[in-house]
Amino acid sequence: MSPSPTFLPAATSQPPGTNQSGAVGAAEPSYAVLKFMESFCLISAVCGMVGNGIVLWYLGFRIRRNHFTVYILNLAAADFGYLLCIAIETVQYLMQFNVGVQFGIFLFLDLFMYGTGLYLLTAISIERCLSVLSPIWCRSHRPKHLSGIISSLLWGLSLMLNTLGYFFCTIRPSARTCQLLLISIGSLDFLFCTPLMLLFSLTLFLRVKCSSQHLRTGRLFTVIMLTVLFFLIFAVPLSILILFDFLGYKFLYSPEIGFVLSCVNSSLNPVIYFLVGSYKDKRIKLTLRLAFQRAFEDSGDDKEERETRDTITMSS
Repeated sequence: MSPSPTFLPAATSQPPGTNQSGAVGAAEPSYAVLKFMESFCLISAVCGMVGNGIVLWYLGFRIRRNHFTVYILNLAAADFGYLLCIAIETVQYLMQFNVGVQFGIFLFLDLFMYGTGLYLLTAISIERCLSVLSPIWCRSHRPKHLSGIISSLLWGLSLMLNTLGYFFCTIRPSARTCQLLLISIGSLDFLFCTPLMLLFSLTLFLRVKCSSQHLRTGRLFTVIMLTVLFFLIFAVPLSILILFDFLGYKFLYSPEIGFVLSCVNSSLNPVIYFLVGSYKDKRIKLTLRLAFQRAFEDSGDDKEERETRDTITMSS
């Protein structure tokens, strides 16, 4: 969860796209531009829900999971939930519904999903880096269900923080408690998780590209690098803009631009998985299942095993 003006006791609950600046003489947002941004966000959210729904189906029921695809499955669930909440909020705004408290609930839910995605990506970056730096130790000592346990804990952490924020900033407003809580959550998100994600991702990239030894990383390395990169480019600006808005630094079309970019980010992940999985594959009959299966191959998968799985997948 990121600090949001909607959670402040004195703020009025309003959907993305209705940001108002109290500064005298400040430029007013264009209604036509806001409508265009909200419409684009809605289209992106719908496409993203379809893509993430396909990922959930294949990873949940059709593809054998490894400890990294457990994280990807949870990330797809968080992205799907985030886009669903954004879509509902956008429809309410475009249809001019008087949503009242309902909007606060949906904002709480989408920030809950947003925070979960941030924590999951941080965990993915850390574990993938450790698996490359210490592959023997990870294979020998890593608990079998560690990915599921960590994912559950991260969902619980995000839910707890956002529930506290919704309670102390909306249901039972307490200005001091709300401010301290938002500062704490912002510090966790952007002074701890985001730098940690960037540090381990950069370490992994340098270890693979600058190593004198030829490290077998598989396509999973590319998937993680691209997912983290696009998250930093498209998703982090939302939190920065909301934080600036919370501190009183208001910009034109802020945080609407952040919401649009975050919708694009959550919608891009399934596209990344498919493109990486199908890259340099000359087979005409390349199914979604095979593309996703190849995208999440671990470096430890040997060539013969991969070819056998590909043959079985194509025949089925």
